[in-house]
Amino acid sequence: MASSNSANSSYGEASRVLAWRFFAGRQRQALVSFISGVSIVGLAIAIALLILVLSVMNGFEKEFREKILGLAPHATMWFDQPRDDWRDIIDGLRAQQGIVRARPLVEFKAMAVAASQVRPMLIQGLAGDDSDFAQLITPYLRSAAINEGNAQGVASLASGEIILGAEVASALNLKPSDKLRLMVIGGDSATSSRSNVATQSYAFVVKAILATGTELDNALGLVNLDDASRLSGLGGRVQGVQIQVNDLFKAYSIATVAMINQQLPASISDWTRSFGNLYTAIQLSRQLVGLLLASIIAVAVFNIFVTLGMVVRHKQSEVAILRTMGMSRAGILRSFIMQGMLIAVIGCIAGVALGCLLAWLAPSGVGALEQVLGIAFLSTDIYPINYLPSEIRAADIMLVTLAALTMSLLATLYPAWRAASILPAQALRSQ
Repeated sequence: MASSNSANSSYGEASRVLAWRFFAGRQRQALVSFISGVSIVGLAIAIALLILVLSVMNGFEKEFREKILGLAPHATMWFDQPRDDWRDIIDGLRAQQGIVRARPLVEFKAMAVAASQVRPMLIQGLAGDDSDFAQLITPYLRSAAINEGNAQGVASLASGEIILGAEVASALNLKPSDKLRLMVIGGDSATSSRSNVATQSYAFVVKAILATGTELDNALGLVNLDDASRLSGLGGRVQGVQIQVNDLFKAYSIATVAMINQQLPASISDWTRSFGNLYTAIQLSRQLVGLLLASIIAVAVFNIFVTLGMVVRHKQSEVAILRTMGMSRAGILRSFIMQGMLIAVIGCIAGVALGCLLAWLAPSGVGALEQVLGIAFLSTDIYPINYLPSEIRAADIMLVTLAALTMSLLATLYPAWRAASILPAQALRSQ
Protein backbone atom coordinates (compact mmCIF):
# COMPACT_ATOMS: atom_id res chain seq x y z
CA MET A 1 0.00 0.00 0.00
CA ALA A 2 2.84 2.35 0.89
CA SER A 3 4.59 1.66 -2.40
CA SER A 4 1.35 2.29 -4.27
CA ASN A 5 0.87 5.66 -2.55
CA SER A 6 4.50 6.55 -3.27
CA ALA A 7 4.03 5.67 -6.94
CA ASN A 8 0.87 7.74 -7.20
CA SER A 9 2.66 10.66 -5.55
CA SER A 10 5.59 10.40 -7.92
CA TYR A 11 3.27 10.19 -10.91
CA GLY A 12 1.40 13.26 -9.70
CA GLU A 13 4.68 15.14 -9.27
CA ALA A 14 5.79 14.02 -12.72
CA SER A 15 2.50 15.25 -14.19
CA ARG A 16 2.94 18.68 -12.60
CA VAL A 17 6.54 18.98 -13.80
CA LEU A 18 5.55 17.88 -17.28
CA ALA A 19 2.65 20.34 -17.37
CA TRP A 20 4.97 23.20 -16.43
CA ARG A 21 7.58 22.24 -19.02
CA PHE A 22 4.95 21.99 -21.74
CA PHE A 23 3.57 25.37 -20.64
CA ALA A 24 6.92 27.14 -20.50
CA GLY A 25 8.06 25.60 -23.76
CA ARG A 26 11.47 25.84 -25.31
CA GLN A 27 12.96 28.06 -27.95
CA ARG A 28 11.98 25.78 -30.83
CA GLN A 29 8.37 25.76 -29.62
CA ALA A 30 8.21 29.56 -29.39
CA LEU A 31 4.92 29.56 -31.34
CA VAL A 32 3.26 27.37 -28.70
CA SER A 33 4.54 29.64 -25.92
CA PHE A 34 3.31 32.69 -27.81
CA ILE A 35 -0.18 31.21 -28.22
CA SER A 36 -0.21 30.30 -24.52
CA GLY A 37 0.57 33.94 -23.73
CA VAL A 38 -2.16 35.11 -26.08
CA SER A 39 -4.61 32.77 -24.36
CA ILE A 40 -3.72 34.20 -20.96
CA VAL A 41 -4.01 37.79 -22.17
CA GLY A 42 -7.30 37.13 -23.94
CA LEU A 43 -8.82 35.43 -20.90
CA ALA A 44 -7.55 38.17 -18.56
CA ILE A 45 -9.00 40.95 -20.72
CA ALA A 46 -12.35 39.19 -21.04
CA ILE A 47 -12.62 38.65 -17.28
CA ALA A 48 -11.49 42.21 -16.54
CA LEU A 49 -14.10 43.70 -18.89
CA LEU A 50 -16.83 41.52 -17.45
CA ILE A 51 -15.96 42.54 -13.86
CA LEU A 52 -15.79 46.21 -14.91
CA VAL A 53 -19.17 46.18 -16.64
CA LEU A 54 -20.87 44.23 -13.86
CA SER A 55 -19.42 46.65 -11.29
CA VAL A 56 -20.76 49.64 -13.23
CA MET A 57 -24.19 48.01 -13.53
CA ASN A 58 -24.10 47.26 -9.81
CA GLY A 59 -23.27 50.90 -9.21
CA PHE A 60 -26.22 52.09 -11.28
CA GLU A 61 -28.54 49.74 -9.41
CA LYS A 62 -27.19 50.87 -6.03
CA GLU A 63 -27.53 54.57 -6.88
CA PHE A 64 -31.02 53.96 -8.23
CA ARG A 65 -32.08 52.32 -4.98
CA GLU A 66 -30.28 54.61 -2.55
CA LYS A 67 -30.52 57.99 -4.26
CA ILE A 68 -33.46 58.06 -6.64
CA LEU A 69 -35.73 55.74 -4.67
CA GLY A 70 -34.16 56.94 -1.43
CA LEU A 71 -35.64 60.40 -2.04
CA ALA A 72 -38.61 59.65 -4.28
CA PRO A 73 -41.82 58.19 -2.80
CA HIS A 74 -42.24 54.44 -3.05
CA ALA A 75 -46.01 54.81 -3.21
CA THR A 76 -48.46 57.71 -3.38
CA MET A 77 -52.04 57.80 -2.13
CA TRP A 78 -54.07 60.34 -4.07
CA PHE A 79 -57.17 61.41 -2.13
CA ASP A 80 -60.46 61.50 -3.99
CA GLN A 81 -60.89 65.02 -2.61
CA PRO A 82 -58.28 67.34 -1.04
CA ARG A 83 -58.28 66.97 2.75
CA ASP A 84 -57.30 69.16 5.68
CA ASP A 85 -57.05 66.38 8.28
CA TRP A 86 -53.80 65.17 6.84
CA ARG A 87 -51.83 65.35 10.10
CA ASP A 88 -53.97 62.64 11.69
CA ILE A 89 -53.66 60.57 8.52
CA ILE A 90 -49.86 60.94 8.52
CA ASP A 91 -49.65 59.89 12.18
CA GLY A 92 -51.79 56.83 11.45
CA LEU A 93 -49.71 55.82 8.43
CA ARG A 94 -46.41 56.17 10.29
CA ALA A 95 -47.71 53.63 12.79
CA GLN A 96 -48.47 51.09 10.05
CA GLN A 97 -46.18 48.08 9.71
CA GLY A 98 -43.82 48.30 6.74
CA ILE A 99 -44.07 52.09 6.34
CA VAL A 100 -40.82 53.92 7.04
CA ARG A 101 -41.83 57.50 6.20
CA ALA A 102 -45.01 59.37 5.31
CA ARG A 103 -45.38 62.98 4.19
CA PRO A 104 -48.22 65.15 2.85
CA LEU A 105 -48.38 65.73 -0.89
CA VAL A 106 -49.16 68.98 -2.62
CA GLU A 107 -47.70 69.35 -6.10
CA PHE A 108 -48.36 71.44 -9.15
CA LYS A 109 -46.64 72.49 -12.35
CA ALA A 110 -45.24 75.97 -12.80
CA MET A 111 -42.88 77.99 -14.95
CA ALA A 112 -39.79 79.37 -13.24
CA VAL A 113 -38.68 82.73 -14.61
CA ALA A 114 -35.36 84.41 -13.91
CA ALA A 115 -34.14 87.30 -16.05
CA SER A 116 -34.88 86.14 -19.61
CA GLN A 117 -34.70 82.42 -18.81
CA VAL A 118 -37.77 80.20 -18.40
CA ARG A 119 -37.88 76.62 -17.13
CA PRO A 120 -40.83 74.26 -16.49
CA MET A 121 -40.89 72.84 -12.97
CA LEU A 122 -42.75 70.44 -10.72
CA ILE A 123 -43.30 72.15 -7.39
CA GLN A 124 -43.88 70.14 -4.22
CA GLY A 125 -44.71 71.31 -0.71
CA LEU A 126 -42.45 70.55 2.23
CA ALA A 127 -44.04 70.55 5.68
CA GLY A 128 -42.16 72.45 8.35
CA ASP A 129 -42.28 69.48 10.74
CA ASP A 130 -41.27 66.91 8.11
CA SER A 131 -37.92 66.25 9.75
CA ASP A 132 -37.48 62.82 8.15
CA PHE A 133 -37.52 64.13 4.59
CA ALA A 134 -35.50 67.21 5.55
CA GLN A 135 -32.85 64.91 6.98
CA LEU A 136 -32.80 62.92 3.73
CA ILE A 137 -32.24 65.88 1.43
CA THR A 138 -29.88 67.94 3.62
CA PRO A 139 -26.70 66.05 2.47
CA TYR A 140 -27.53 67.01 -1.13
CA LEU A 141 -28.19 70.71 -0.49
CA ARG A 142 -25.87 73.54 -1.46
CA SER A 143 -26.53 76.85 0.23
CA ALA A 144 -24.87 79.84 1.85
CA ALA A 145 -25.54 78.31 5.27
CA ILE A 146 -23.84 75.04 4.30
CA ASN A 147 -20.90 76.90 2.76
CA GLU A 148 -20.47 78.65 6.10
CA GLY A 149 -20.42 75.29 7.87
CA ASN A 150 -23.92 75.54 9.33
CA ALA A 151 -26.37 73.13 7.70
CA GLN A 152 -29.01 73.38 10.43
CA GLY A 153 -32.37 74.55 9.27
CA VAL A 154 -31.48 74.50 5.58
CA ALA A 155 -34.34 72.12 4.76
CA SER A 156 -36.81 74.10 6.90
CA LEU A 157 -38.49 76.44 4.45
CA ALA A 158 -40.14 79.71 5.39
CA SER A 159 -42.86 81.28 3.27
CA GLY A 160 -41.43 82.67 0.05
CA GLU A 161 -38.38 80.37 0.00
CA ILE A 162 -37.67 77.62 -2.52
CA ILE A 163 -35.17 74.79 -2.97
CA LEU A 164 -34.27 74.31 -6.64
CA GLY A 165 -32.98 71.23 -8.43
CA ALA A 166 -29.39 71.70 -9.60
CA GLU A 167 -30.22 71.42 -13.30
CA VAL A 168 -32.99 74.02 -12.96
CA ALA A 169 -30.68 76.39 -11.11
CA SER A 170 -28.00 75.91 -13.75
CA ALA A 171 -30.44 76.56 -16.61
CA LEU A 172 -31.73 79.72 -14.92
CA ASN A 173 -28.23 80.78 -13.76
CA LEU A 174 -29.38 80.99 -10.14
CA LYS A 175 -27.54 80.50 -6.87
CA PRO A 176 -28.64 80.61 -3.21
CA SER A 177 -30.15 83.98 -2.18
CA ASP A 178 -31.12 84.83 -5.80
CA LYS A 179 -34.71 85.60 -6.68
CA LEU A 180 -37.08 84.10 -9.25
CA ARG A 181 -40.76 84.11 -10.08
CA LEU A 182 -43.11 81.18 -10.41
CA MET A 183 -45.85 81.43 -13.01
CA VAL A 184 -48.79 79.28 -11.89
CA ILE A 185 -51.99 78.61 -13.80
CA GLY A 186 -54.97 79.23 -11.52
CA GLY A 187 -52.90 80.19 -8.53
CA ASP A 188 -54.13 81.51 -5.20
CA SER A 189 -57.84 80.85 -4.73
CA ALA A 190 -58.13 84.21 -3.00
CA THR A 191 -57.03 86.12 -6.09
CA SER A 192 -58.49 83.99 -8.91
CA SER A 193 -61.78 82.20 -9.21
CA ARG A 194 -61.83 78.61 -10.36
CA SER A 195 -64.34 79.45 -13.07
CA ASN A 196 -62.09 82.13 -14.52
CA VAL A 197 -58.62 80.62 -14.43
CA ALA A 198 -55.75 83.09 -14.76
CA THR A 199 -51.97 82.84 -14.56
CA GLN A 200 -50.55 84.18 -11.35
CA SER A 201 -46.95 85.22 -10.64
CA TYR A 202 -45.24 84.72 -7.26
CA ALA A 203 -41.81 85.83 -6.06
CA PHE A 204 -39.48 83.40 -4.31
CA VAL A 205 -35.96 83.46 -2.91
CA VAL A 206 -33.65 80.51 -3.60
CA LYS A 207 -32.69 79.09 -0.22
CA ALA A 208 -30.65 76.11 -1.43
CA ILE A 209 -29.76 74.02 -4.47
CA LEU A 210 -30.67 70.31 -4.48
CA ALA A 211 -27.80 68.47 -6.17
CA THR A 212 -28.38 64.71 -6.05
CA GLY A 213 -26.69 64.03 -9.39
CA THR A 214 -29.85 62.25 -10.55
CA GLU A 215 -32.82 63.06 -12.76
CA LEU A 216 -34.57 64.47 -9.70
CA ASP A 217 -32.49 67.64 -10.23
CA ASN A 218 -34.02 68.31 -13.64
CA ALA A 219 -37.34 69.90 -12.70
CA LEU A 220 -38.01 69.60 -8.97
CA GLY A 221 -38.68 72.56 -6.71
CA LEU A 222 -39.57 72.46 -3.01
CA VAL A 223 -41.53 75.21 -1.26
CA ASN A 224 -43.21 75.59 2.10
CA LEU A 225 -46.30 73.32 2.31
CA ASP A 226 -48.58 76.25 3.14
CA ASP A 227 -47.26 78.16 0.10
CA ALA A 228 -47.79 75.12 -2.11
CA SER A 229 -51.36 74.62 -0.90
CA ARG A 230 -52.16 78.30 -1.36
CA LEU A 231 -50.57 78.59 -4.81
CA SER A 232 -52.39 75.50 -6.06
CA GLY A 233 -55.72 76.83 -4.78
CA LEU A 234 -56.20 74.13 -2.13
CA GLY A 235 -56.55 76.52 0.81
CA GLY A 236 -54.52 74.55 3.36
CA ARG A 237 -55.60 71.12 2.18
CA VAL A 238 -53.40 68.43 0.61
CA GLN A 239 -53.85 66.22 -2.42
CA GLY A 240 -52.51 63.00 -0.96
CA VAL A 241 -49.78 61.27 0.98
CA GLN A 242 -46.39 59.95 -0.12
CA ILE A 243 -44.88 56.98 1.70
CA GLN A 244 -41.62 55.10 1.76
CA VAL A 245 -41.60 51.44 2.76
CA ASN A 246 -39.05 48.90 3.96
CA ASP A 247 -39.58 46.60 0.95
CA LEU A 248 -39.60 48.27 -2.47
CA PHE A 249 -41.25 45.35 -4.21
CA LYS A 250 -44.15 45.32 -1.76
CA ALA A 251 -44.79 49.07 -1.91
CA TYR A 252 -48.17 48.78 -3.64
CA SER A 253 -49.50 46.06 -1.32
CA ILE A 254 -48.27 47.87 1.81
CA ALA A 255 -49.93 51.09 0.62
CA THR A 256 -53.15 49.21 -0.14
CA VAL A 257 -53.27 47.65 3.32
CA ALA A 258 -52.55 51.03 4.94
CA MET A 259 -55.27 52.72 2.88
CA ILE A 260 -57.82 50.10 3.94
CA ASN A 261 -56.78 50.30 7.59
CA GLN A 262 -57.06 54.09 7.55
CA GLN A 263 -60.34 53.93 5.56
CA LEU A 264 -59.05 56.43 3.04
CA PRO A 265 -60.92 56.98 -0.22
CA ALA A 266 -57.86 57.22 -2.47
CA SER A 267 -56.11 55.80 -5.51
CA ILE A 268 -52.60 54.40 -5.32
CA SER A 269 -49.58 54.64 -7.61
CA ASP A 270 -46.17 53.22 -6.81
CA TRP A 271 -42.60 53.70 -7.97
CA THR A 272 -42.91 51.12 -10.77
CA ARG A 273 -45.08 53.57 -12.73
CA SER A 274 -42.51 56.35 -12.67
CA PHE A 275 -39.22 54.43 -12.39
CA GLY A 276 -40.16 50.82 -13.21
CA ASN A 277 -38.95 51.03 -16.82
CA LEU A 278 -35.63 52.41 -15.63
CA TYR A 279 -35.14 49.62 -13.10
CA THR A 280 -36.07 46.99 -15.69
CA ALA A 281 -33.68 48.55 -18.21
CA ILE A 282 -30.81 48.41 -15.70
CA GLN A 283 -31.49 44.75 -14.94
CA LEU A 284 -31.91 43.82 -18.61
CA SER A 285 -28.75 45.68 -19.62
CA ARG A 286 -26.82 43.90 -16.89
CA GLN A 287 -27.98 40.51 -18.11
CA LEU A 288 -27.39 41.21 -21.80
CA VAL A 289 -23.94 42.72 -21.29
CA GLY A 290 -23.04 39.84 -18.99
CA LEU A 291 -24.13 37.36 -21.65
CA LEU A 292 -22.15 39.19 -24.32
CA LEU A 293 -18.97 39.31 -22.27
CA ALA A 294 -19.44 35.69 -21.18
CA SER A 295 -19.25 34.81 -24.86
CA ILE A 296 -15.96 36.72 -25.03
CA ILE A 297 -14.67 34.55 -22.19
CA ALA A 298 -15.78 31.50 -24.18
CA VAL A 299 -13.73 32.73 -27.15
CA ALA A 300 -10.72 33.26 -24.88
CA VAL A 301 -11.18 29.75 -23.48
CA PHE A 302 -11.27 28.41 -27.04
CA ASN A 303 -7.71 29.71 -27.36
CA ILE A 304 -6.76 27.32 -24.56
CA PHE A 305 -8.32 24.49 -26.56
CA VAL A 306 -6.31 25.49 -29.63
CA THR A 307 -3.12 25.89 -27.59
CA LEU A 308 -3.39 22.42 -26.09
CA GLY A 309 -4.17 20.96 -29.50
CA MET A 310 -0.95 22.44 -30.87
CA VAL A 311 1.03 21.22 -27.86
CA VAL A 312 -0.31 17.70 -28.36
CA ARG A 313 0.68 17.81 -32.01
CA HIS A 314 4.19 19.12 -31.30
CA LYS A 315 4.80 16.81 -28.33
CA GLN A 316 3.76 13.47 -29.81
CA SER A 317 7.28 12.06 -29.72
CA GLU A 318 7.86 13.25 -26.13
CA VAL A 319 4.53 11.73 -25.06
CA ALA A 320 5.44 8.46 -26.78
CA ILE A 321 8.82 8.35 -25.01
CA LEU A 322 7.15 9.02 -21.67
CA ARG A 323 4.69 6.20 -22.33
CA THR A 324 7.52 3.78 -23.14
CA MET A 325 9.24 4.83 -19.91
CA GLY A 326 6.18 3.70 -17.97
CA MET A 327 4.08 6.84 -17.58
CA SER A 328 0.40 5.94 -17.58
CA ARG A 329 -2.32 7.35 -19.81
CA ALA A 330 -3.83 8.93 -16.69
CA GLY A 331 -0.53 10.71 -16.01
CA ILE A 332 -0.44 12.11 -19.55
CA LEU A 333 -4.10 13.14 -19.23
CA ARG A 334 -3.37 14.97 -15.95
CA SER A 335 -0.35 16.72 -17.45
CA PHE A 336 -2.29 18.34 -20.27
CA ILE A 337 -5.26 19.19 -18.06
CA MET A 338 -2.86 20.84 -15.61
CA GLN A 339 -1.24 22.78 -18.42
CA GLY A 340 -4.61 24.11 -19.61
CA MET A 341 -5.71 24.95 -16.07
CA LEU A 342 -2.38 26.68 -15.42
CA ILE A 343 -3.14 29.01 -18.34
CA ALA A 344 -6.68 29.52 -17.02
CA VAL A 345 -5.62 30.22 -13.43
CA ILE A 346 -2.98 32.77 -14.47
CA GLY A 347 -5.50 34.43 -16.80
CA CYS A 348 -8.16 34.52 -14.06
CA ILE A 349 -5.81 36.02 -11.47
CA ALA A 350 -4.61 38.68 -13.90
CA GLY A 351 -8.16 39.36 -15.11
CA VAL A 352 -9.61 39.73 -11.61
CA ALA A 353 -6.80 42.07 -10.55
CA LEU A 354 -7.13 44.18 -13.69
CA GLY A 355 -10.95 44.21 -13.53
CA CYS A 356 -11.02 45.33 -9.89
CA LEU A 357 -8.47 48.04 -10.64
CA LEU A 358 -10.48 49.34 -13.62
CA ALA A 359 -13.74 49.23 -11.65
CA TRP A 360 -12.11 51.18 -8.83
CA LEU A 361 -10.60 53.80 -11.15
CA ALA A 362 -13.54 54.10 -13.57
CA PRO A 363 -15.65 56.70 -11.67
CA SER A 364 -12.79 59.13 -11.05
CA GLY A 365 -11.27 58.40 -14.47
CA VAL A 366 -14.45 59.22 -16.36
CA GLY A 367 -14.97 62.34 -14.24
CA ALA A 368 -11.43 63.52 -14.95
CA LEU A 369 -11.86 62.81 -18.66
CA GLU A 370 -15.08 64.86 -18.72
CA GLN A 371 -13.25 67.81 -17.18
CA VAL A 372 -10.32 67.56 -19.59
CA LEU A 373 -12.50 67.28 -22.70
CA GLY A 374 -15.26 69.56 -21.45
CA ILE A 375 -17.85 66.96 -22.44
CA ALA A 376 -20.53 65.43 -20.24
CA PHE A 377 -20.69 61.74 -21.13
CA LEU A 378 -23.65 61.21 -18.80
CA SER A 379 -26.55 63.64 -18.59
CA THR A 380 -29.67 63.30 -16.48
CA ASP A 381 -31.67 64.25 -19.56
CA ILE A 382 -30.83 60.77 -20.87
CA TYR A 383 -29.39 58.75 -18.00
CA PRO A 384 -30.73 58.37 -14.44
CA ILE A 385 -27.57 59.89 -12.96
CA ASN A 386 -24.87 62.22 -14.28
CA TYR A 387 -21.81 60.31 -13.07
CA LEU A 388 -20.40 56.82 -13.49
CA PRO A 389 -20.91 54.70 -10.37
CA SER A 390 -19.16 51.44 -9.60
CA GLU A 391 -19.62 48.77 -6.96
CA ILE A 392 -17.40 45.69 -6.87
CA ARG A 393 -19.18 42.64 -5.50
CA ALA A 394 -17.33 39.54 -4.35
CA ALA A 395 -20.19 37.36 -5.59
CA ASP A 396 -19.69 38.64 -9.15
CA ILE A 397 -15.95 37.99 -9.01
CA MET A 398 -16.50 34.47 -7.73
CA LEU A 399 -19.15 33.76 -10.37
CA VAL A 400 -17.01 35.06 -13.25
CA THR A 401 -13.93 33.19 -12.03
CA LEU A 402 -15.83 29.95 -11.51
CA ALA A 403 -17.41 30.20 -14.97
CA ALA A 404 -14.03 30.85 -16.61
CA LEU A 405 -12.33 27.98 -14.78
CA THR A 406 -15.19 25.58 -15.55
CA MET A 407 -15.15 26.44 -19.26
CA SER A 408 -11.36 26.13 -19.27
CA LEU A 409 -11.51 22.69 -17.65
CA LEU A 410 -14.00 21.51 -20.27
CA ALA A 411 -11.78 22.93 -23.01
CA THR A 412 -8.79 20.88 -21.81
CA LEU A 413 -10.52 17.51 -21.74
CA TYR A 414 -10.51 16.65 -25.44
CA PRO A 415 -6.88 17.66 -26.19
CA ALA A 416 -5.74 15.86 -23.02
CA TRP A 417 -7.66 12.75 -24.07
CA ARG A 418 -6.06 12.91 -27.52
CA ALA A 419 -2.63 13.11 -25.91
CA ALA A 420 -3.35 10.17 -23.61
CA SER A 421 -4.56 8.14 -26.61
CA ILE A 422 -1.27 8.46 -28.52
CA LEU A 423 0.20 5.06 -29.38
CA PRO A 424 3.96 5.10 -28.66
CA ALA A 425 5.01 2.83 -31.54
CA GLN A 426 2.94 4.70 -34.11
CA ALA A 427 4.07 8.12 -32.89
CA LEU A 428 7.78 7.18 -32.90
CA ARG A 429 7.48 5.55 -36.32
CA SER A 430 5.98 8.72 -37.80
CA GLN A 431 8.95 10.70 -36.53
